[in-house]
Amino acid sequence: MRFTSLAALALSLLTAAGASAQVRVQGRVIEAESERPIAGAEIVFRTPEGLYAGRTFTDAEGRFGTVLRRTAGVRIRADHIGYRQNITPVLYFDRRVFYQVELRLDPDAVLMAPLEVIARSAREPSHFLDSFRFRSRHGTGYYITRDQIADLHPSLVTDLLRTVPGLEVSSAGAGGRSIVQTARGAARGCAAQVYVDGLLVNKRVNTAEGARTDVFRIDDVVSPDAVEGIEVYLGLSTIPPEFLSPEASCGVIAIWTRRGDR
Repeated sequence: MRFTSLAALALSLLTAAGASAQVRVQGRVIEAESERPIAGAEIVFRTPEGLYAGRTFTDAEGRFGTVLRRTAGVRIRADHIGYRQNITPVLYFDRRVFYQVELRLDPDAVLMAPLEVIARSAREPSHFLDSFRFRSRHGTGYYITRDQIADLHPSLVTDLLRTVPGLEVSSAGAGGRSIVQTARGAARGCAAQVYVDGLLVNKRVNTAEGARTDVFRIDDVVSPDAVEGIEVYLGLSTIPPEFLSPEASCGVIAIWTRRGDR
């Protein structure tokens, strides 16, 4: 920090006939090397004892001016971001009522806090559900989308399947989860094959009594909040090739979770 040299200090004074209660101080703040005016510099005045006496700011031409209550004198401090602070020695007023001064500030590097910039592109949508989205627009099944699920606010996935024509949702007993079966045609009462994210989760098995499909309670493993979409096919002629098998005669329910969309 430094004050201007005597050559750079322009001092003008008027002597009053008698002691005045106020002193007008005005000046200019410039850059030390280029002598360009510094706008917006903060100017703070303090008494020789260090007490606060006033504050102002420089204008577009680097000029400032204020009227101070008379004291023995003042120190003037000039601050601006990017420059070293400059504080004058005590400027004694004596009997003067006007004081003019010029202050020069040296450029200074400003140490900034660490800054990390993270640029993110838009998330590329997952292609895992492309087939489901295409079929939901052009297929021959019954489709439930994420928007429909959000509008319905179902408690269970089987609450959604109750709205599908041709499906029958039956109770598995007191306290049990519901079972979904076909409700029309020759396949009435037959459990549809259930896929979750493309994986078959209830396989047909052969027993001494004959072939049957393992009972799969959808609500035990999937919640509505986790579902991105559902597609239902009740006739063999409507079932997409990826779900078609000899065991699909009772229909197919394909559930796609939001996890697959990520």
